[in-house]
Amino acid sequence: MKKEALLPKLKRMIRSHIELKLIFFAVLTLFLFFLAAPIAMLLLKSFQSSGGAFWTHYIEVFTRSGFWSAVGNSFLAAGGSALITTVLAFLLAYTIHYTNLPHGFLKIIRTGAVLPMLLPTITYGFALIYTFGKQGLLTRILGHQLFPIYGLPGLLIGYVIYTLPVAFLLIHNTMGYIDKKFMVVSALMGDKKSETFFITILRPLTGTLAASFIQSFFLAFTDFGIPASVGGQYEVLASLLYDEMLGSIPDFNKGAVIAMVMLVPSVLSILLLHYLERYNVRYNKISAVENEKNRIRDVFCGIFCGILLVVMLLIFAVIFLVPFVQEWPYQLTFTTEHVREVFQDRVLADVFKNSLLVAFLTACKTRFSSHF
Repeated sequence: MKKEALLPKLKRMIRSHIELKLIFFAVLTLFLFFLAAPIAMLLLKSFQSSGGAFWTHYIEVFTRSGFWSAVGNSFLAAGGSALITTVLAFLLAYTIHYTNLPHGFLKIIRTGAVLPMLLPTITYGFALIYTFGKQGLLTRILGHQLFPIYGLPGLLIGYVIYTLPVAFLLIHNTMGYIDKKFMVVSALMGDKKSETFFITILRPLTGTLAASFIQSFFLAFTDFGIPASVGGQYEVLASLLYDEMLGSIPDFNKGAVIAMVMLVPSVLSILLLHYLERYNVRYNKISAVENEKNRIRDVFCGIFCGILLVVMLLIFAVIFLVPFVQEWPYQLTFTTEHVREVFQDRVLADVFKNSLLVAFLTACKTRFSSHF
């Protein structure tokens, strides 16, 4: 009887083992086909040469005028924006978790911080031009341009807006698992407020803050949409890659070299993220502790978050205003002509359908891969 009872259980275990193997091979096949194979082909393309040594293209790229300045520009723009983004994301998350502001306002902060994720990065550049450019909305309101939008200033603002949602979600989610009872214990031990802040908030967030910086740097370093719109004469590696691959005279070998150079910090970023996982906060139990009453803290955080959200809203609001203007910025009369023309254009309609299909299939693939 015992053997007969164990037989169905053994069959289920064997069936489950076979299913896991099939799923593993399916995921492995997708990884090899969509990631490993293209990278291998890119590497081979960078060494491919009709004559001369196999490192010819690397020498040509490394010795060309402006390459190393573009590398430095990429690190400066990506690193500077990542630092700013991490600070802003921390302040937003801190406002939500450690202030006594109204819940409705905190909900607005949570929603507004992730809204930029809904738009492609090249849109950020156009939004900045229509807001801060010489004929931008804010420039026309103030009567003068606040700063030159093309180059490093535009890249920094665009990168910060682009990477802020990801950094905010990382820090916000980790803050939710920090036990606030340690703040009470620290206060009872006689620690100063600065020491309590460092010990109970900053120290548990060390790994997450570093991961936020690395993730923001990685996203900014590899982005092309923002440099294409507001980069101007400030060259970065992404713009050099575009010129080599899709310029007037494409050179796929040199483009492959630049792509491999861009891949190095990306791989290092991924390795660092895996290393920093050991520093993540993992509390088994979270105590329900009310935040300490501090009117100065709440007012400062409320004003800061309000200004930041208004600036972001102002930048993206222009995108929704310009389509209903006859001819920006010269004829500001209201019209729906542009919207009608877009929806009546069959080519644009097909492009929109293709974009939806590709986005849907990509989301399905990502969901499938992350689940297993």
